[in-house]
Amino acid sequence: MPSHHEIAELSSQQVRRQVLVRWFLLFVGVCAFGVVDAIVKGHHGGVRNAIGDVSAPWAILPLFAGTFVLPRRAVFGAFAGAAASVAALASYTLVRTSGSDIGGQGGLLTAAGNRWFILGLIGGVALGAGGAWLAARGLQGVVMAMVASLLLLEPVVRMLWAVSNSEPLGTFVPSSSVWSAEILIGCAMALTAFGLRRSWRH
Repeated sequence: MPSHHEIAELSSQQVRRQVLVRWFLLFVGVCAFGVVDAIVKGHHGGVRNAIGDVSAPWAILPLFAGTFVLPRRAVFGAFAGAAASVAALASYTLVRTSGSDIGGQGGLLTAAGNRWFILGLIGGVALGAGGAWLAARGLQGVVMAMVASLLLLEPVVRMLWAVSNSEPLGTFVPSSSVWSAEILIGCAMALTAFGLRRSWRH
């Protein structure tokens, strides 16, 4: 039989392997998200453009990153959230600018210091740390509630912004079908959060 030291060493190796696998999957996933979002948005109007303009997933991304990586500590979650936001934005920018005169790498260098990268970095740190902190305490229901809030609030904020600026709703809500889908998904997430909360209390 293996000794206690050998068992502990084997367990430690398995944990390290799981940590590395999760970080690798996170990197691949966020880069794929950025690429797909850029391809869907393209240089078109209509529904594709409206889908590409949905902002909530960009806030949900670092939140989920913080809950997914190991170890589940706020500092690792903050790093994961920031890295996820920056990697997704970089992938998105590379695809969006690949056909332009400055090229993908030139477009990335130009965009690296713009407000979206700065906001993504700051928001990624906060949301990633929060996600890791909640996951470490088994509060998955709270995470789902945050996701639901982000999805439900975006259409509302856009409509209020349009009204406050005396702009047509179509200016900020270009596709009612896209925003309706976002609201429905948000409602589904809210129900999931409620179910997790009930199961946790029992």
